[in-house]
Formats: sequence, C-alpha cells, structure tokens
Amino acid sequence: MAELRIAPIARGDLTAVAALHARAFPDAALTAFGAEAVRRYYQWLLDGPHDAALVGAWDGAALVGFCAAGVFRGAMNGFLRANRGYLAAQIARHPALLRSPLIRDRIAAALRITLKFSRLSRAVPATAAAAPSPAPSFGVLSIATDPAARGSGAGRALMAEAEARARRLGHARMTLTVHPDNARAVRFYEQLGWQRSGGPPWAGAMLRELDRR
Repeated sequence: MAELRIAPIARGDLTAVAALHARAFPDAALTAFGAEAVRRYYQWLLDGPHDAALVGAWDGAALVGFCAAGVFRGAMNGFLRANRGYLAAQIARHPALLRSPLIRDRIAAALRITLKFSRLSRAVPATAAAAPSPAPSFGVLSIATDPAARGSGAGRALMAEAEARARRLGHARMTLTVHPDNARAVRFYEQLGWQRSGGPPWAGAMLRELDRR
C-alpha cells in the first residue's frame, strides 16, 4: 500500500463514499435503501447546515476510508426531511424493506425525532429562543474503512485528523456512539484514548477529553 493521503471529500467522490459505506456496513438500515440513498445522506452531511468536515483516506486513486466529524445540526433528521419523497418511493417500490425490524425501528425513531422537533419549534417562545445555547459538541458521526484495507492505518489517520481539527477549533472534548456489541470498534477507540460514557447499562456513548496542547 502506498502512503495514505488524507484529503477532503468532494461531491464527485460521493459515489465512492456510498460504495465504501456499503462494504463497511452491509447490514445497516441506510445500506438497505440502496447506493443512491447512501450517496444522498453523505451529500447532506457535506452540504447541510453543519460546521463539520467529510474527509477521506486515499491509497493512490482508491478511497479506503472516510470520516465525518464536527458539529452536526440535524444530521439524520435533516436528511430525512430533505429526502422524504425519495425514501418513501424506495419503500413503495421495495415493500420488503419494512419487513426488516431494524429498518422499522429506524423509521419509527426518525418519526419520533421529527415530531419532537416540530413540537419544540412551535412551543418555544421568542424570548426563550433568544437565550444562549449550550456549547456545541464536536462529534465523530461516521467513520468507515474498506474491509480490504483494515490494518492499513487509515482509521487511525482519520481519527487523528478529526482530533486535530477539534483542537484547532477550541473544543475540549469529542463524542461518538458505537454499537455496544462491536467489540472490535470499542477496542479501537479505547486504544486511541476514548472512554465509555453513561450507564450502566452502557449504550455505546464514548468521550475523548482533549488536553490543551
């Protein structure tokens, strides 16, 4: 493998991002909706109202990993609202999607979030809306490496780039969520200095405290 190159993801790279996502997360609910739905999701992360970056790890011309990290505003909720027509059409064309308990759970959760934020936007008075909000959290929303490139250092390089960006922006901590049963990923994060947060029972939240270098 050639020396890895870490560089921002551009719109023209999103097809490769979607393909890598499918290889890295074959059982994910989003993957089941097809490559175009995945591409649209990462386009929302790239273009949406976020203070975040979508960065790739490249081995020559091949994308072998990517990481979305920063301050996200309505990452999933905004994606669902922006693409509700497309996603509904996918379900209409492929009703078998609704037979998956995972997809049904994700849709139900998305509907609850959408309803919650719709109610909050109507209920918050103007004076409360003008109150200062808490400091935003710098989160690692998504990180993936090509299964064929695991062990190459791509994941570590992407996490190091995300941490460096968090420090440059003055954040004191970083957050992420991992599936509690994904022992390999949990071990990887803990080796990088991340700690489990919350619980018991632990639900997969992790925290990285940043010293002031």
